[in-house]
Amino acid sequence: MPLQQNKTGSIDAILFDLDGTLLRVQMLEFIPRYIAGLAEHCQEFAKPKKFERAMLGAIRGLIRDNGDGQMTNEQRIYSTLQRQLAIPEAALRDSFQRFAAEQLESLQDLVHPIPLARKILAECQDYGVPLVLATNPVFPEFMIQARLRWGNLEDIPFQHLTSSENSCYCKPQSGYFREIVDQLGLAPERCLMVGNDTTQDLSAAAIGIRTFLVDTWAVEREGAAWPCEQRGDHGDLQRFLQQQFS
Repeated sequence: MPLQQNKTGSIDAILFDLDGTLLRVQMLEFIPRYIAGLAEHCQEFAKPKKFERAMLGAIRGLIRDNGDGQMTNEQRIYSTLQRQLAIPEAALRDSFQRFAAEQLESLQDLVHPIPLARKILAECQDYGVPLVLATNPVFPEFMIQARLRWGNLEDIPFQHLTSSENSCYCKPQSGYFREIVDQLGLAPERCLMVGNDTTQDLSAAAIGIRTFLVDTWAVEREGAAWPCEQRGDHGDLQRFLQQQFS
């Protein structure tokens, strides 16, 4: 559904990355603990370590391999696990649901709010600019909503967020960004991508989206090819947006 575009300035929508941009998270520990929790609920079908290797490989495959636009990321994960471990899709769905009900809160200690990030989002609301949560969609929506809650951002009215259920691509694939702007009826050149990863977030430039690298906790990958239009910490981002909408 097309967004009602902001009429002030040259930015019609802002795409915000989540981890390292709007909240702090120890992702190197977060992902293994998440996968280990899922593995506990699939022991009937696969030994935990074997499940963990397959699940991690499935997530890496989403990021590494371009999708064809026909399968969601969720479907691609299930397909990989079914092929490698012969786990029925119904059992996989049940394992995700049981993890969400029984173990989700065990990850909360790895996520920390960024008070200035919340203030920036609140100011964007005042500007009337639509907000998109452009987090890499390797997780189901319940994992994204949980991190928003733990980051004290659960009441921010994002008009769209990307999850494994509703996305067919991942960052840094250009199809990820194209999917968002096409679904929301946006012109790429009138959007801004805000993120902390020089490869995954700045790749929005491939389709003409403007970029701001938040370098408070920057992830600067070797061989990153994408330049950023603007760069600075959260304070610099706040001042940049104030200038755009003043």
